[in-house]
Amino acid sequence: MNQEIITQDGEVFEETTALASTSMAVQLQKAEIDQLVSTAHAFPRSLKRVQSNILGMATLDEESAEECIYALPRGGKPIRGPSIRFAEILKQSYGNCRAAARVVHVDKTEGYIEAEGVFHDLETNAASTARVRRRITDRAGRVFKDDMIIVTGNAACSIAMRNAILAGVPKPLWRKAYDMVQATITGDITTLSENREKAFKALAAFGVKPDQIFASLGVQGEEDITVDHIATLRGMYSALKNGEATVEEMFIGTVKAISDHAKIENPFSAEPATAQTNNVPPEPETPASEPDAGEQGASEPSFTDTDADAWVLNSVNMLIASAMIGGDLDVMRDQYRGIKQNAPSWVDKPTLGRVDAVSIFLSQVMQNDEEFDKWRVANLSKLSAEQINDLPEAN
Repeated sequence: MNQEIITQDGEVFEETTALASTSMAVQLQKAEIDQLVSTAHAFPRSLKRVQSNILGMATLDEESAEECIYALPRGGKPIRGPSIRFAEILKQSYGNCRAAARVVHVDKTEGYIEAEGVFHDLETNAASTARVRRRITDRAGRVFKDDMIIVTGNAACSIAMRNAILAGVPKPLWRKAYDMVQATITGDITTLSENREKAFKALAAFGVKPDQIFASLGVQGEEDITVDHIATLRGMYSALKNGEATVEEMFIGTVKAISDHAKIENPFSAEPATAQTNNVPPEPETPASEPDAGEQGASEPSFTDTDADAWVLNSVNMLIASAMIGGDLDVMRDQYRGIKQNAPSWVDKPTLGRVDAVSIFLSQVMQNDEEFDKWRVANLSKLSAEQINDLPEAN
């Protein structure tokens, strides 16, 4: 006897119908995978061609090579490795494979989000998985807002998929290409000064100051940065740009967040530096963006055009990040309100107006009244287009 099932919408159907529907979905997925495996066996990969393609794409130009490496300084010793962009090149060149990632758990109580990456070699039927956790709380222990949890989840998925791909594609196929990537971006002694300046300028776009760079590398000053450090510096920039690391994670102990809004990718660098010079130190549990009564009576902190540009850049990229999430206009409006409410006291109307103009333009983009243009955003915010993040398609 068949059992009737009533859905929330009031639809009634028999249990056998539900089972048949589930069975059909399973059969379709199985048929799809079988077809992919059959195609992979019919057109097997050439390992020599794979090596050549990886090397060719990874070292196509200096910018491509730069995006293929990430670096995280820890205790003055750099931790370097292949980035998600390098992993994407591996997947494309290796062929006959599948890779994907998804968020598998969000724990607001413990304050973390977990993502799982999967890589499947269709020729050998070998598979690898990798799980990555990222925290979804700020330094004060407050849980991120929903839009930033989604952004953090996307970053965790990228890292998980990178790890799965690197575990699935044999290292002998890409070791030479990775070494060439490091050689390409490092340069030599003749280009050291120029590469140092480029690295400082690139990291400054994320609000990072030279003193923080020196502390993270374990050096005393600019002249102590050698050719060997260049790959690390450019890898640090690549990790920030690709979302594989945040400023707060990368410069542990050298950067303090100044905003209680749930955003950790690019903390502003001007406010912490000013706070260190105050005679009245903040209480340990007091966030830098919420000074206590003693700090409120202190003199108004000074700031420069560089500080203003860094704040505007961070705010603009935060708006772009929120604008890309499903095309939800309310999400970006919440982000904009958070930016205004938590702006440092030195942010004046002209500086805020640059962010206002971008916010209006992004609203028009999300309503399909305008097309996204980095040069337009750069003109409105009075920044360089190279510093503006891209607007990926909505998920």
